[in-house]
Amino acid sequence: MKTLTKKQQFKIEETLKDFKCLAPRFNQIKDNPRLVRSFCSRNRNPLWDITNIKFFSTGLKSKGVLENTTDEKVTKDHFIQRSLSMKLIFSEITKNPKMSTKKFINLITKYGSTIEVLKSEHKKIGVTTRGTQLYNFRVYDEVGIEVDGLDEHLKLIGLVK
Repeated sequence: MKTLTKKQQFKIEETLKDFKCLAPRFNQIKDNPRLVRSFCSRNRNPLWDITNIKFFSTGLKSKGVLENTTDEKVTKDHFIQRSLSMKLIFSEITKNPKMSTKKFINLITKYGSTIEVLKSEHKKIGVTTRGTQLYNFRVYDEVGIEVDGLDEHLKLIGLVK
């Protein structure tokens, strides 16, 4: 069972408080795609700070990582990029302004978890999704990245049917 340290829990609680303060602004701009993109890009870094821990790792690894014989560097990939997951998270916070920390952690787990990929794979993902609204996991096949168990994970958390 994965658990959070007191420091990690505190950071998440404080981030939720910050996001609740930003929720009225998100609500003002939610129908303007350009402003939403800008808002989510500006406010995505706290999600990196939170999700860069083992608690938010799915444990899934690309075939490239599993077969890595050249000691290529491995990196974490948010299967939904942080800027796009921010829109999903803020949409939920605006619907539920009294959101609990537990619900927030569930949202972060759903929309901000990571898998492991090779650095070269991560670059391909970024090149393909940059400037689009495509979730990273939607282009894995297109760029030749196989992640056993990802489809089942996405179904389990309700992102795909």
